[in-house]
Amino acid sequence: MNVVYVGLGVMFFLWISFNLHRKRKNRNKIICVVDSNCTGCRRCIKRCKHHVLEVVEDEAGKRATVKYPDKCSACGDCLGKCKFNALKLIERV
Repeated sequence: MNVVYVGLGVMFFLWISFNLHRKRKNRNKIICVVDSNCTGCRRCIKRCKHHVLEVVEDEAGKRATVKYPDKCSACGDCLGKCKFNALKLIERV
């Protein structure tokens, strides 16, 4: 039984350390939308827990845009959800 607790403890420690490393690594980055690849499917918007992205409609059609860049933590959750490579991380200006 102690082996199970030790294993769970190690897994929890690794999970916490990975999340802290990911936040520290992407502190100076922000999400950017590649307009030519965006289809307006809203998958990234549904996945973003900080509500940074929104869909706008212009003459080219619907596409995602960064609405609140200050809220973006560059967590990368929306990057993994986009199937069209319409999102990328860039350095904050």
